[in-house]
Amino acid sequence: MRTIAGEDLFRFKLGGDIQICPGKKLAVYVENQADRKTNSYHTRIIKIWPGEKPEPFTHGPHDQSPQFSPDGKWLAFISKRSGQKQIWVMSTAGGEAQQVSHIDGGIESFIWAPDSRTFYATALLTDAGIVDENATDNEDDYVKFNKDVKVITELSHKMDGIGFYGPRRPHIIRLTRDGGEPVQLTFGPYRHSQLAISPDGRQLFFSSRYGEDYDRESFEHHIYVLDVSDTQSSKPGQPQRISPPGLSASSPAMHPDSEHLFFIGTRTEDLGYDNPSLYVIPLSHPDQIRMIAPWWDRPFADESLSDMLGPASNPLRFDADGSHIFSLTSYNGTVQLARIDWQHDQVELLTKGDHVYYSYDISSDAQLAILAKSNPTNPSQIEWLESSASSYDTQLLTNPNQELLASLKLSTPVRFHYHAENGPEIDGWVLPPVDREEGKKYPAVLEIHGGPMMVYADSFFLEFQWLAAHGYGVIYTNPRGSQGYGREFCLAIQHEWGNLDYQDIMAGLETALAKNPWIDKDRLAVAGGSYGGYMTNWIIGHSQRFKAAITMRSVVDWKAMVGTGDGGWHWMRRAHDQKPWQSDDDWYRQQSPITYVENITTPLLIEHQEGDLRCPIEQGEILYTAVKYLNKAPVKFIRYPEEFHGMSRNGKPWHRIFRLNSFTDWLAQYV
Repeated sequence: MRTIAGEDLFRFKLGGDIQICPGKKLAVYVENQADRKTNSYHTRIIKIWPGEKPEPFTHGPHDQSPQFSPDGKWLAFISKRSGQKQIWVMSTAGGEAQQVSHIDGGIESFIWAPDSRTFYATALLTDAGIVDENATDNEDDYVKFNKDVKVITELSHKMDGIGFYGPRRPHIIRLTRDGGEPVQLTFGPYRHSQLAISPDGRQLFFSSRYGEDYDRESFEHHIYVLDVSDTQSSKPGQPQRISPPGLSASSPAMHPDSEHLFFIGTRTEDLGYDNPSLYVIPLSHPDQIRMIAPWWDRPFADESLSDMLGPASNPLRFDADGSHIFSLTSYNGTVQLARIDWQHDQVELLTKGDHVYYSYDISSDAQLAILAKSNPTNPSQIEWLESSASSYDTQLLTNPNQELLASLKLSTPVRFHYHAENGPEIDGWVLPPVDREEGKKYPAVLEIHGGPMMVYADSFFLEFQWLAAHGYGVIYTNPRGSQGYGREFCLAIQHEWGNLDYQDIMAGLETALAKNPWIDKDRLAVAGGSYGGYMTNWIIGHSQRFKAAITMRSVVDWKAMVGTGDGGWHWMRRAHDQKPWQSDDDWYRQQSPITYVENITTPLLIEHQEGDLRCPIEQGEILYTAVKYLNKAPVKFIRYPEEFHGMSRNGKPWHRIFRLNSFTDWLAQYV
């Protein structure tokens, strides 16, 4: 056996986005694997069923988002086989896939209509509407060579992972499996996503933001309904909003009775420091909206973090008679599958244990669930749960990394609990070095997660295993601000970072040292990305405890962030609506790590992505310039071109490997 290597990134297979075929003993999932030759990712669709060996259903290399037709005869998916992302369809019995859409700009998402013939999809369209992808390009030179010019007129004009919004917007179209002209159903500057349709096929639901303030208030999405009962009409009606103001609504799901709409909502005023909660609206009386199981103080969402992400999915599914609804829920550092009795506000966890379920589907009779799971020593395996009268029994369906994992020596984290002074109970973990010897002291890295409204959970981290393989312990915790421990726990740091969270993080470090005497308290490093990078900057500006620090895609100067981040103006609400250009900018000065830069004496590695629109590259530049000019600490700045904020999770594979090597090189030098 051997320790993990960076190039094992190319060997891992990550499965997810599971779909069960109606009326057939057939399920599929998407398999994602990094490709060393193309420096990208290969995705294909695998078919699977309990008692049978998994087999490829498609061969990729870019097949994703599978969906079975309601009659179980067809599988549709999105593929880039023609160059752009389009809908393709093949028989569930097998055979060749046929291209359905030919939309210039491509397809982002789609759903089947109940007739198993019609699709509704979001397509990236310009004001010109639907144009065939094979249309002859007759643009003159002026147009052709100015396509890269960005003309910006909106407040919300970019999104990390997507880029700058151009003239194309995701609009809803209708098209059919067997040909015919597609029909555009929505118009304007709005962006549409998360489609759902009523069981009778007459009403289409989606998430968007309409109105004159669509770009100013883009963080509050609403659920809209569109009458699609007249499939012959080329003039669709006007979408009507059905979710109330004050809630940001997503993931619409129509009850089998076609009378009750369910969705996930968060309070806009909480600025994301809220539990994604489950709501129901009676369509005949939309004013009677209510939160389901308000006592369940946990998110109906997977809020966990990992740098080895399988294709995720968390659909809202119903059982056969519609009395229960299913969802994943983040629960105290794990993610479980929940069954909710929505009429009686009861929540039952169908799974338990130290793991993260990140994708699932339920059969139409609710007798079978198939789930994708991660745990600290295995990033992806597929399980199934067969329902009985009173319980679900979990069984392994496939373990695609079994052979690779059998050859690796991995470390298993140990969970611990602690309190900061006057604080709530906090979860923490210590991952020992691989092959740790009794009586020997080892250095350790204190890792801080991003968000902060996310959570470390019992999932696989390549970065942590990499550090353990190189002789480092890893300490990580879920301080206040993390999800999965209740609304008040998360809301505690809404307007102030670096206080309660700082207390929790440092108390976690002290507890880990007390419980693990093998950790050398004189050889400690601190590291984190995004909010974790902010806290890394904050810690080394307030403490000389650490021998080295690694700050990644971090926040440095809030005044600059308001003007340059993809949601920068939204941060002013965290500052109690104080504007950074006003003379009284105490909040921005107190909350910005750059204010304390003259205190930094810790050797600092700065990592940033040049295409980061969440925490733009200038944040790293500001910190590097200040630390280098002051010359009180060694500092190195590594910039990754053509990468977004999430590079550590889904960036170019070779960049991800370079990143891991840069960490252990830096730690070896100073720790």
